[in-house]
Parts: sequence; structure tokens; C-alpha cells
Amino acid sequence: MSRAQLSQVRSRARRGALLAAAIELFAEGGARSVTHRAVAARAGLPPATTTYYFASIEELVREALATHLAGWIEVLEALADVEMDPTLDLASTSDFVTGVFATRSPEKAGTELAIYLAAARDPQLKGTAAEALQALEDLAVRTFERLGILGARDLASQTVALIAGSALRRQSAQFEDAEEARLLTAAIRHLVAGHVDAAGSAATT
Repeated sequence: MSRAQLSQVRSRARRGALLAAAIELFAEGGARSVTHRAVAARAGLPPATTTYYFASIEELVREALATHLAGWIEVLEALADVEMDPTLDLASTSDFVTGVFATRSPEKAGTELAIYLAAARDPQLKGTAAEALQALEDLAVRTFERLGILGARDLASQTVALIAGSALRRQSAQFEDAEEARLLTAAIRHLVAGHVDAAGSAATT
């Protein structure tokens, strides 16, 4: 590898470290905690490094949020391509939700929610935020279709709305995670049952 190539690799690594540091600081204290000095210190780089790569702290925060959302989209799109266990059914939803809650604490879920809301409020990132939400809905569509449910698009949109509402309520600690998982599972089951009944009624008329 040439000296120029090594320099490019080093530059990309430093830039990536700054973006990761900015997201960590944002998660800990919001946008106000993301300063040039704090980001450089967290990344283990000289104080002037951030201004070399980014014209302003706003540009740094925006790109950090955009990079984080791009990571979400990539993961969701990969999950949509994973083959589903053929024995999976709605009866196993509660165990799945409980498992997700066990790996995603309310604090972590709150951080992800804050990151998404910050991106959605930024006119330059609104499209990327919508793309991330669409990727989640697409995953839900694929899941419902594999379960043999027709007209899955509307059902997926409604299910994502339920999930978002549950994520918001978890921040208040109104319920223990086990109860929150039970409530979310029941809501999804009722939603699916109503959707299937409506589809069946429409097919017979």
C-alpha cells in the first residue's frame, strides 16, 4: 500500500472515530454535550481534529446521526432477507419481545428514540429518518407475508406504530419490562386477528 493510500485509510479511520464519539456523547447528554473538544477527547485525537474534518459542530452532529441511521437501515434490510423459522407463529411473539427487551434496556431504547427524533427534526435528515422507518415496516411486511397474512403493508404500518408507542412508554417505567412485553404482544395479536378477520370478511362479500 502506498503512502497516499495509507494516509487515506488513516483519514477515514479518524473521521469514523469522530462520528462514533459524537454519537456516544449525544447518547449521554444530547446535542449540547457534543462539542469539538469533547468529541476529539472521546475519540482520542488532538483538539483541532474535528475542525479539520467538519466545518461546524452542527455538520458533525448531522453526519453522525446520518451514519447511525444508515447503520440501522443496513441491519433492517439484512434481517428482511433472513429466512424465517418455518415453525414460527404468533404464539411465540411474547418470548421474542421479552428477549428483545432483555437486550435493549429502556435507557438504550430511549437513546435510539432520541437519535431518531433528532434526525427526523432536521430538514436535511428527514428523508433518511423516513427511510429508516420504511425499512422497519418492510421487515414487518416480510414477516407477516411469511406467516401467510394477506394485505401485510397496512398491518405492518400499524404494528410499527404500536412498537413506537411501546418504546415511548418504556421511558416512563410505567410497567416492568415483562408486563410491557405482554401488553405489546397482546396488542399485536389483537391487531393481527382484526386484520385477518377483516380480510376474510372482505373476501366473502
